[in-house]
Amino acid sequence: MPSTHILMVRKIKICLLGSEDANKRLGLAKLLANNGFDVTIMGTIKFDCPPKVKFIKYKLNRSLNPFSDFQTILEYRKIFKLEEFDIIQTFDTKPAFLAPLSYASPRTKMVRTITGLGTIFMSNDFKFRILRFLYSILHKSVKRRVSHTTFQNEDDRGYFLKKKLVASDTSSLIYGSGIDLDLFSKYIKKETEVFTFICIGRLVYEKGIINYLEAAKICKDLGHEFKFLLVGPLEENSKRLNSDILDEYSHYVEWLGPQKNIPELLQHSDVFVLPTFREGFSRVLLEASALKIPSITSNVPGTREIIRDNKEGILIPVNDSNALSKAMIKMELDRNSYRRYAENAKMHVNQFSLKNITEAYISLYKNILEFNNTVNPIKPEFS
Repeated sequence: MPSTHILMVRKIKICLLGSEDANKRLGLAKLLANNGFDVTIMGTIKFDCPPKVKFIKYKLNRSLNPFSDFQTILEYRKIFKLEEFDIIQTFDTKPAFLAPLSYASPRTKMVRTITGLGTIFMSNDFKFRILRFLYSILHKSVKRRVSHTTFQNEDDRGYFLKKKLVASDTSSLIYGSGIDLDLFSKYIKKETEVFTFICIGRLVYEKGIINYLEAAKICKDLGHEFKFLLVGPLEENSKRLNSDILDEYSHYVEWLGPQKNIPELLQHSDVFVLPTFREGFSRVLLEASALKIPSITSNVPGTREIIRDNKEGILIPVNDSNALSKAMIKMELDRNSYRRYAENAKMHVNQFSLKNITEAYISLYKNILEFNNTVNPIKPEFS
């Protein structure tokens, strides 16, 4: 009697590997799970996951520390061997090269998303030149272990291609991790009594915080009674930026510290401001746009894909407080342009929706696994 072979179809096991902000991938994880994938999130801070998504906590030192990095590699190796993922997708700087250095079975595909090139690419000091050199060495060392690398802006991809850290046929662009527009649909932009600017982010010099403070002072010195809000944790204590400097500008800018109610703060603001020196792909610009709020931001990678000059807002040069103050004044005085920016922002953000970005990742995963005969993926389809 001839033997019968039964083809067992199983779910694709995907690990979304981040660090302390791994919760930002929760929306992507939910949609992947809803489309037939077995999804695990790995991060360094525990948070609640829906029933279909598993969470694994691990330890990671954000600073360069060979000993702790080796410990993380060993921890990765143990987890990967136990879980036997089909795809390991990294979303943070250190996991992007530590994960490929750790154990993965022959059928595991390693995928990385480069979410930005970070602070070491914002300065030409000797220290940062050394760090950039080490960064390139590390990525070259894992190049052959990575199946595909995605980037969130063309400039970052161009850097990796120029340095031969990736190949063109194993790299692509996927803009961000997606924004769940349905979550923002319940928030409606409110009318403000005083024209209000808001800047949200980590308070470090490279985010252009000093430029925001100086521009606020310039506007008020010129007689413009605007309201300026600053939201986020102070993560720097240097001569360039510290609590004393924030106190010095407290007459012009109200610092609210870290806040969780970002949509509520945005809906009571008129313009979002991000005078950053460089970004990976700014999520908070997407959030402001989703609430129909125009933005003023620097003309740098990670922002100009979201805010196009004189369309969704105004682009300004990096580290230029005068240009920022002029853009602020224009926003309040030129109401026709303001309304056009707001409408454009609401429309333009649709292409960065969570649904569209998830579809892009699903397509990528399917293409990668076509060359892997050890798994028969369930065809993902959106409901």
